[in-house]
Amino acid sequence: MRFNRFIWDLYIQSQRGKNTIEQFLHLSNDFIEPWSRTVDFQILDEFRDQFDSEKFTFELPEATEEFASGKNFQNLHEADCYYKDVLIQDGIPIEVSDKTGNKRVGLYFGESDEDWYDYIAGITLGLYRAHPDFFLPYNFQNKFNQLEDIHQAFNIPLPPIPGKNKKEKRRYYYLAINQAWHEFRTLHGLSPAEMCAFLYDFASQFITPMNASDLPDPSKVWLVTGTAEDFNIVENATQDTVTPWGGNSAIRRGDIVMMYIVNPYKYIHSIWRACSDGFVDPFFHYHNAIWICGRIKIPPIYFKELKQHPLLGQKPAVKGNFWGPSGKAPFTVEEYEAVLELAKNKEQSLSNFPKIPRNHELPQVDLQSERDVELYLIEPFLVRLGFKEGDWIRQMPVRMGRGERNYPDYAFGVNAKRGEESAKMILESKYQLSAHRDFIDSFFQTKSYALRLQSKIMAMAAKEGVWVFPQNERNFEIKKVIYRTWSELENPDEFHTILSLIGRSNVLN
Repeated sequence: MRFNRFIWDLYIQSQRGKNTIEQFLHLSNDFIEPWSRTVDFQILDEFRDQFDSEKFTFELPEATEEFASGKNFQNLHEADCYYKDVLIQDGIPIEVSDKTGNKRVGLYFGESDEDWYDYIAGITLGLYRAHPDFFLPYNFQNKFNQLEDIHQAFNIPLPPIPGKNKKEKRRYYYLAINQAWHEFRTLHGLSPAEMCAFLYDFASQFITPMNASDLPDPSKVWLVTGTAEDFNIVENATQDTVTPWGGNSAIRRGDIVMMYIVNPYKYIHSIWRACSDGFVDPFFHYHNAIWICGRIKIPPIYFKELKQHPLLGQKPAVKGNFWGPSGKAPFTVEEYEAVLELAKNKEQSLSNFPKIPRNHELPQVDLQSERDVELYLIEPFLVRLGFKEGDWIRQMPVRMGRGERNYPDYAFGVNAKRGEESAKMILESKYQLSAHRDFIDSFFQTKSYALRLQSKIMAMAAKEGVWVFPQNERNFEIKKVIYRTWSELENPDEFHTILSLIGRSNVLN
């Protein structure tokens, strides 16, 4: 969709809109989480005799605002240069009082790469208060997936995300996002406070909620890891707790998550659910993130028990002592049930534990390629939908630009007349779409074919299942999707849902 001026005007004229815009005209530190604004630091040993305390705490937004407020910028380029060449290169000076009462620079904040993404919310809040025309506050820390949803919903270009080890590029990534926001608000004539209201309130209706409500059935089980520093979080959590965690970008909302405390305990502590898809967050230390909820504590399942178990002990992750990033590998249904059996042997009731329905497992087919998916999953499925082999064209040649040919995998109800090519439905096949970025790329590829061929419906299929996107006001929206796993489609009621959308009589008539 695109920015709708009429709807936006209704919002800013409403009491909610007015209150929100007023909030961003006088933004306090409470806008961001305490952990992203309050910083503790130790005075170096050689200077401790000059101060009354060895440890100081400061508010990063105030320090940033004070340092930046004396600067004048004529345009966004000058502001960007200040961020890169002064703040990042030299750091933000933090003043503290010595024993004589004189203010002295105790340190320059920002010496490490991590400072510029771990504390991005505090830094940018201070910059916004000092120079709102050039810097907007970034408050999507651990919620980059929500930022992606907003950018996608309103066609705001999102710069490519730097890789995990591209730490220098991650330091500068805020500037790329800030520039996209600046161009968007300039295009639509929004003030800085209005742009903030748009990002943090108006656009919230386009964000997938990260909570335990209406979770889909789990499709996989994952083990994530925590350290001794994380123990209090998981120990004091309840079923209502929702918290970010390091994870795997292949995790899907609803999946089961087992929490393993690495040190010093070395045991499975609790069972959770994923309340977001896994996503990449350039401002998150571990880069890959999820949100988890619904904690159920279990009796400790120690690593020794896992290693000695006849099934679990053969798992490569167990043999490797769970080395590697959190959520590195999924557990099979049998492995998860084995963990639950260990808990049951310790008198743990399993009545409220999430389980994966057996009919959600992938068909027992050795799928090695995209063509295997087509031959063993997609084409038998099309037959079930009533199609005959002559009803579709595989790899239909389509001109998408001057001299450019593309080949949609399956086109149905085709008019192949040159210059008037059309198809009533497009279906794109992929081997696997478990990674969020792969899913996004496939969606836009399929959408381009469907729009070019004036299709009324489009679909994607991979070894995980089938996604159907009915046309909505001459467009296709990624949120308006009906998804079923292959196993779910064995259920007559679930199959009927898809049949009513892309059955032969619906598509070709």
